[in-house]
Amino acid sequence: MRFYENFIKLLFTEYNLIQAKETGVLFEASFSASGYNSNIPIEEMSTSLDFLQERDRLHLSVSFGDSEPIILSSEKRNLETFKEKLDAEAIHLSGELISISFNITKTVFDSECTIYELDTFTETIDKLTCSQFLTIFSGLLNSTSIIKFKVLNYNSSFYSSSISFSSINSNINLEIPDKRNQKFDGFKSLCHYSEIDNHKLLPSDFKLIKSDDNQAELNRIFNNYSIVFSIIYLFDITSLNDNQLEFKINGYKTINGKVDLSKLNINALVEYYDIFDWVYNGGNLNDKIGLARNIITLHFANIGDLDLNGHPFQSVKSSYKVYEKQNIKQYIEIRNKISDQLIDFNNRANKIVETFASGFQKSALALISFYISAVVIRVLSKGEFLNIFSLDATILSIVFVLGSLIYFGVSRWELKEQKERFVNSYNNLKLRYTDLLEEDDIKRILNDDKEFKEDVSFIDKKRKVYSRMWIAFLFLLAGSTILLFLIYNLSQLSDTLIFKVFFRKAC
Repeated sequence: MRFYENFIKLLFTEYNLIQAKETGVLFEASFSASGYNSNIPIEEMSTSLDFLQERDRLHLSVSFGDSEPIILSSEKRNLETFKEKLDAEAIHLSGELISISFNITKTVFDSECTIYELDTFTETIDKLTCSQFLTIFSGLLNSTSIIKFKVLNYNSSFYSSSISFSSINSNINLEIPDKRNQKFDGFKSLCHYSEIDNHKLLPSDFKLIKSDDNQAELNRIFNNYSIVFSIIYLFDITSLNDNQLEFKINGYKTINGKVDLSKLNINALVEYYDIFDWVYNGGNLNDKIGLARNIITLHFANIGDLDLNGHPFQSVKSSYKVYEKQNIKQYIEIRNKISDQLIDFNNRANKIVETFASGFQKSALALISFYISAVVIRVLSKGEFLNIFSLDATILSIVFVLGSLIYFGVSRWELKEQKERFVNSYNNLKLRYTDLLEEDDIKRILNDDKEFKEDVSFIDKKRKVYSRMWIAFLFLLAGSTILLFLIYNLSQLSDTLIFKVFFRKAC
């Protein structure tokens, strides 16, 4: 039983379905009926519209003969007014043929969209031209990246990486396909497709991960489009006009052709998707697509057609292994060069820390030398180890300590600058090799930046340790100097010139 029958039967007698169509954005059907049933409770009419999903809008138009149509809109839900107009019209135009237009405008909300009749949907999209089909699905996926079709009166499910079909109340968790935009950007940079702005799609959008054996026709349609779009993603130049695909591929041979997509022998094209999946999933895209084009041109059954002979996908993989072996020496050299540079970065990190530590050692040695000299001079001049720090000696000592503190600040600033330069140099190293190696490969060679992070952590740790030692050393020297001065000179402090100048005037 079709979803609309309860509603149509309730209002009209002896009705006939003229046509029905459904796409991802619209369900439309037209009927003719010979009679109208006026004895219908409004509540029953409302209940018969329960099939309508909240995100969608119904527009019903009823005409008796050539009279003006009577409209029911779900947005206004004007059932009483609608029925009153039908009753009035039926009285005056009894016996006239009744024309009914039944349209549901569908809205995508939270990546979900309704399919009211899966069979009608399948029949409709099967009649679309290739260009129309791709335009509809591109519009759906561009707004959300995934689309979940909720199918009325359906109890199973099937799905691709970005499109799912399931019952109204079920939930299939589709994740946004990994690197979707990256694959599309790679396609734009290496291929010229006339409808690239209107068809932002991937072949994997139509490659079913799970299928439903009861929906063989829909499975076939999706499989066909996954292959057609794989061809577009692999060839140099493609142009689509309705079902006519014009193409050019440059490999060992340059092949041009024009085919009617509705007449393709899909069984002879199945390996196109495998080749696409291999080309666009990892590795150097330029190298892989160039190699794939070379092999494809050698496996055409007929020049100008798309049919393939043999097993081109196996040939592509075998050729790539040979290519890798030829380039493995260069690859190893690059890896060794990166490893040498990592060792150099480790040495640079050690040198940065050593420079800072050396500054501390020099500063400490200078201060200790000064203090030893002061003590020795005092002992030799007075012959006793008492009152080492006079006021003059104390002030001079504090000045030396402050000078060392300033030197500490400069050394710490220099370490910070060297660290920033170290980090920038490392990032530039990774960027420099992106032209030769894949990002994932660089990440693997660099061990996910493990050594670099350890070097940065080493610099930060040593900076903290030496900073604390430096400050503590200066604090101890300054504190002991002032303490010794106060112990031996506090009583005479009021007689000093500095005290008289600064404090007696204040008094």
